[in-house]
Amino acid sequence: MANSKLKRYTHVMIGLLFVIVAAVGAVLPGIPTVGPLMLASFFLLKSSPALEKRLVRNRFFAKYLAYIDGTSPMTNRMRISSILMMWLSISVSAVVSMTTGNIKYWLIGILVTAGLIGTVFIWRYRRGATEIQSNSD
Repeated sequence: MANSKLKRYTHVMIGLLFVIVAAVGAVLPGIPTVGPLMLASFFLLKSSPALEKRLVRNRFFAKYLAYIDGTSPMTNRMRISSILMMWLSISVSAVVSMTTGNIKYWLIGILVTAGLIGTVFIWRYRRGATEIQSNSD
């Protein structure tokens, strides 16, 4: 019984830690948001379904839920915002790499390649029916 309570308490603490990381990632470029948010949901669902329900209904994260679960297409504004934030993060990483004297061109190449792939993916992700139809004409 005590082991079960300790495990539940540990899962709640880990889940809340990931919520904090996701919240920081939502406002600072370069810090992941979705992965920690998914991990937070996983740990909170295992330990406290009520806390997990509060997480997905939280006004800070709730507006992204419809895009994640597939019930709504991404708007062009959200696509452009996501792409700009991603390229800002890539640019900051490249500049920091160059100014510290540790210029690793292969790493910058990987970042740019990942950015190009990410740009294509974000631009094509969950397009609305009207957007798909107008693009095919």
